Amino acid sequence: MQHSVAVMVTRRKCLFEDEIEQSLLEELTDSDQSSCSDDDDSSGTDDLIVGEVIGSESSDNESDDVQFATASSAPSALSDTFMWEDMTNYVGQREQFVDNCGPQNEAQNETHCAKAFKMFFDDELVELIVRETNTYAAQKIQARSFIPLRSRMRDSKPVTNKDEMYVVLALFMLMGIIQKLTLRSYFKKNCILATPVFGFIISMVRFESICNFMHFNNNDNIGTYQGPSKLFKIYPVLFHLNTKFRSLYLPGQNIAIDEPLTLWRGRLSFRQYIPLKSSKFGIKSYELCESSLGYLCSFIIYTGKDTVFQTVFVSSDTNKTETIVLSLVEPLLKKGHTWMDNFYNSPFLAQRLKSLKTVLEPCVLVGKTFHKN
Repeated sequence: MQHSVAVMVTRRKCLFEDEIEQSLLEELTDSDQSSCSDDDDSSGTDDLIVGEVIGSESSDNESDDVQFATASSAPSALSDTFMWEDMTNYVGQREQFVDNCGPQNEAQNETHCAKAFKMFFDDELVELIVRETNTYAAQKIQARSFIPLRSRMRDSKPVTNKDEMYVVLALFMLMGIIQKLTLRSYFKKNCILATPVFGFIISMVRFESICNFMHFNNNDNIGTYQGPSKLFKIYPVLFHLNTKFRSLYLPGQNIAIDEPLTLWRGRLSFRQYIPLKSSKFGIKSYELCESSLGYLCSFIIYTGKDTVFQTVFVSSDTNKTETIVLSLVEPLLKKGHTWMDNFYNSPFLAQRLKSLKTVLEPCVLVGKTFHKN
C-alpha cells in the first residue's frame, strides 16, 4: 500500500514539473506584448520573488533564441582550401608564452576578501550607483501626480553615503547563500525562520526602498548613449567590471571560452531558452576564462541578432563564431596563449589564431590535422 502511494506521488510530481516547464516555454514564445509599469507601489513586495524586486525594470518584447553559427557551419569553400590527412606521428609546436600572468597592480599580494571585493566594486562604481539611485528616486517621485497616503514613497529618503550601498550589496551576496522565497522573509522575526543579521544591519523598509529605486544609468542620457541599446540600464556596471577583470589579473597560458546561462524568468527581450542548460531560461553570455583557476577575464552579454562584437580583427565576411573568439581574445593575442574548445573551432579560426601567435587545441581532432592545399 505504501509503495503504491509513493508511486502515485512521484507521478503527480513529474506531471506538475512538466506543466510548469511547458507553461514557461509557452510564455517565452507568446507573441502578445505587455508592459511592466515602473509606477507600482512598493508595498506589494511581500509576494514578489527576490530577483523581481531587485530587477524591477526589464524590457517588454519577446524574441526567439538566435544561435550563432557553429564551427560546422564554415563556408562551403572549406573543402577547396583545406585537405584532411592522417597525421598520427605529427608533433605540434606550441607558441612561447611571454605574458606576465597573475594578479596585477593593487591586486598583488592581496588576500583579504573584503579588500579584494572593493577592488572590483570600488568607490567610483558605488558612488555612481548612489548618485543614479538618488536621481532616479527623485525623477520617479516627481513624475507622480498623486502619491497615496500609505505609500512608502512619502517616507523615501536618499542614500546618504556609499557605506549604506555597500551594506545592500553585501546582503545581496548573502542572499545567494541563505536562499528564501520572498524578500520580506529575510526580515521575519519568527524564532524558527528568522535570520537576525538582516534586521540587525538594516530595516526592511529601508532595504525595500533602496531596492525599488536602485539605478545605474540616468534615463536622460539615452540620447547620447553609444553602447548596446538593450543594455542601457546596466551598461556602466558592465563596462566597469569588464575593465577591472582585465586590469587586475592576467590569465596563464591556457584559456577557454564558456557560454553560461544566468537564470532569469522575468520579462526580457533577449531572454533565452536552452533546454540542455540547468537553468533553461535566462540571460546568455560569452565568457573568457582562465582554465586552471576559472577566473573570468572578460564577458559579452548576448542580446540577440543586434549583439555587437568590437574588434579590429573582424571584417564583414568573418564567421560569427570566429567573431566571438576574436572579440574576447583580442587583448591576449600575440602572447602565446593556448586555448582548447570543441564548439568554437574551425580550420580557419585555428589558422587565424596561429598567425597571431595564439594556439587553438581542439579536443576532438585526435590523430588528425589539416594543412593548406
